[in-house]
Amino acid sequence: NNILPLDAKKKIAFIGEYAKKPRYQGGGSSHINSYKVTDAFSSALPFSDIVYEQGFGVDDKAVNKDLVAAAVKTAKEADVAVIFAGLPESIESEAFDRKDMNLPECQNYLIEKIAEVQKNVVVVLHNGAPVEMPWIDKISGVLEAYLAGEAAGEAETEILFGKANPCGKLPE
Repeated sequence: NNILPLDAKKKIAFIGEYAKKPRYQGGGSSHINSYKVTDAFSSALPFSDIVYEQGFGVDDKAVNKDLVAAAVKTAKEADVAVIFAGLPESIESEAFDRKDMNLPECQNYLIEKIAEVQKNVVVVLHNGAPVEMPWIDKISGVLEAYLAGEAAGEAETEILFGKANPCGKLPE
């Protein structure tokens, strides 16, 4: 829906714990000790005045009504809501198969609730493999970040605000 790049003059809400703690690497033997991990929230501050809400806990399975309510309120008051969602290592890692292709229910629920009050929604995905997006027709854009490495937050911010072209190749 031509929502990207984001207009830095608009009030933008970053929602989701992955905005501050991106999932940037796979699980198991792919773990490394990163020199420095950039997050999207800090990286976006030079571009725009961003508000933040957690929305969900990375390891949450159940919906946290208080976190959702705060995120929905913040999203409703913003011009654009950017939701940072993805698969936690407890769902996606080596040595076991995923049971399905879903995001955690708390994240799908959050995206649905925000889409009810905000027409300008972008979802940034942190995942190592495909996910189902039952809410895709209710949002304006998706940035598939996959597991982008230690500079994930900076790269996502530069793409969201049009400072870089999202010209990478998707593995699936």
